[in-house]
Amino acid sequence: MTEIKAVLFDCDGLMFDTERISQQMWTDEAEQCGVTLPPDFFVRITGGSSDEDRAYIHSIPGFDKLFSVRSRRRFDNEYWKQYAPDGLNKPGLTELFAWLNEHGYKIAICSSSRRTYVETLISTVTGGLKYDEIICGDMVTKTKPDPEIFLTAAGKLGISPEHCLVLEDSRQGIFAADAAGMHSCFIQDTIIPDEAMRAKIQNERHDLKEVIDLLEEWNRQC
Repeated sequence: MTEIKAVLFDCDGLMFDTERISQQMWTDEAEQCGVTLPPDFFVRITGGSSDEDRAYIHSIPGFDKLFSVRSRRRFDNEYWKQYAPDGLNKPGLTELFAWLNEHGYKIAICSSSRRTYVETLISTVTGGLKYDEIICGDMVTKTKPDPEIFLTAAGKLGISPEHCLVLEDSRQGIFAADAAGMHSCFIQDTIIPDEAMRAKIQNERHDLKEVIDLLEEWNRQC
């Protein structure tokens, strides 16, 4: 097996329990704005979106007003605390980062969201997180499912794609990892994989802490 030298983390729904909470926020705010969200809304916005998805979403009656409200509130830590009083960390987040740091892995956080938003989430972690690079949607020309975010991160880290493991919870992210020629591990949050997505998933674990076992097993086979 190819040695893993770098681990690339998605952010929303993977590092932080934000997808589930964001869905509730969207639902509550849509009701307040009188907007009806279509059944496939959350699948199409989770983890990035194509130009077609963005055009579809912005065609929803009243969506622009709703988007304006949501954009302001997503940077408000106090607003997040109303929905997540016990914090946003997904299980195993700090343990996995500590293990990766101890064992010399390079770490990049790769999100389709804006950097200021991602840094807002990282700032909620007690004691902080040690990582090497952060690549966000406002730092590249194309977001997931395009592989640019992951390839840019690998370039910044100085690690070739085949030595990178991508941790993802979204359809767009899994497809982006595959397009980048990287290994992937799916950790389910709100998205249930369909047949096409399942075909792209190389590894699957229940939570972030189980990624330690995956990498230990990987190292034994290298």
